[in-house]
Amino acid sequence: MKKLVLLITLISTSTLTTISQKLTALDVLKKATEIAGGDTWQNPKTLLLKGNADFTPYGLADDKNAIHFDKYTMHRIFPPYNDEAHKANGKVRFDAAYKDSTFFLLNFDGKKQTLNLSERAKPYAKQFNLSNNFGFSIIRFADKPAFQTTLLGDDFVDGFPCYMIKIIDPKMNMTVFGIDKKDFYIRQVAFSTEVGFHHRIYSDFKKAKNINFLQPTRLRIYFEGLKWVDIKWKEFYVNQEIDDKVFVVE
Repeated sequence: MKKLVLLITLISTSTLTTISQKLTALDVLKKATEIAGGDTWQNPKTLLLKGNADFTPYGLADDKNAIHFDKYTMHRIFPPYNDEAHKANGKVRFDAAYKDSTFFLLNFDGKKQTLNLSERAKPYAKQFNLSNNFGFSIIRFADKPAFQTTLLGDDFVDGFPCYMIKIIDPKMNMTVFGIDKKDFYIRQVAFSTEVGFHHRIYSDFKKAKNINFLQPTRLRIYFEGLKWVDIKWKEFYVNQEIDDKVFVVE
């Protein structure tokens, strides 16, 4: 009887391994899209995020410029198509403030990028450059014919076993995503920038109200393996109208 149980276990394990090995990169991306919200998630119109964040430059929590942002917001109008992962597109604005002081305002109005940096923020201008922080949205377009997708070796993100997917966009930029093998949550994005290797870890996933859209409510941002920003989104709104005036910076 014990031999029979062992044989069944071995067959079952072998079958699961075979099924896992048969998944392609596009299979994984398709499943991740389905879990995240299907077409609503893949082709969103707008996203508004509100929360707070801790800024620790070069990973130093006791640095004189380490700050807790009471206000951290993102306004986003998504582009209908994206063929270059690490370049600002659509429209996007980030605001960070502490107490009554503005730390930075990062804005792309569809044509021009604006970086309004306080004196405390100016030493980190390269890290705040939007081109060094773009990359996530490219996964929404990776099933298009002009893209190349490759399934890499599995890895762990935050202790979760993940498929690692390499995406090459039409401009030949590479972005790597970590996708949870169990829940198919997108847990990590990584790519190279002019200020070194950049990766982000996503967690605390929540469904939006009244719309099929999965949003990670915690985001940790790293450069060269050091955590620079730890963001906690307290509110998020999908496909609500965002006035174009938001992206007009005087």
